[in-house]
Amino acid sequence: MKKLMMFAMLFLLVFAAACSQDSEGTEDNNNEENNTEENASEGSDSEESSEEEVKVALLDFQDEVVTVLQENNAPFAEFQAAKDKFNDEAAEEKPTEEELEELKAKASEAGPKVAEALRGISIPSELSEYEEEIKTALEDAAMSYEKRAENLTIENVEDGQKEADELFASFEEKMGKVFEGLGLTTPSFSAELS
Repeated sequence: MKKLMMFAMLFLLVFAAACSQDSEGTEDNNNEENNTEENASEGSDSEESSEEEVKVALLDFQDEVVTVLQENNAPFAEFQAAKDKFNDEAAEEKPTEEELEELKAKASEAGPKVAEALRGISIPSELSEYEEEIKTALEDAAMSYEKRAENLTIENVEDGQKEADELFASFEEKMGKVFEGLGLTTPSFSAELS
């Protein structure tokens, strides 16, 4: 009986030691897995935060572009409104041809200024991945205003501003792709000018 008790005790000790080593090994594996998960989670957090930074930078950049457009679009809007009244036979208070020519001259002068302002907007470093697309988009917008200024007429000419409109649409499309690439809603820059 003593031998059997000794054998049982020895068996229990071996069993307890084996279980202890097994649980330590499991704890080590769990710790390693937790560390790996934490590192992966930190990595995805930093990716998420950098993607958020890019989105914020793009939205701030959009505001800057809209501000430049709004500040410089007024002469074109004033000329177009006056031109519409001038050519509308039902309009009561029409501008004179001289007034219209003055507004046309102001809009013509504004074209190169808008183009220069658009080309002068600096692209934030957070948007470096999209820099080429943004530069070509801004160039389209700048050329749009140059063409718009060159082709101003008092008469209602259908295709007078077609090229300028196409260039501005190209600008919006190219900028839209950058927004879509980041999962953001595509803005309408032309709506901001209405």
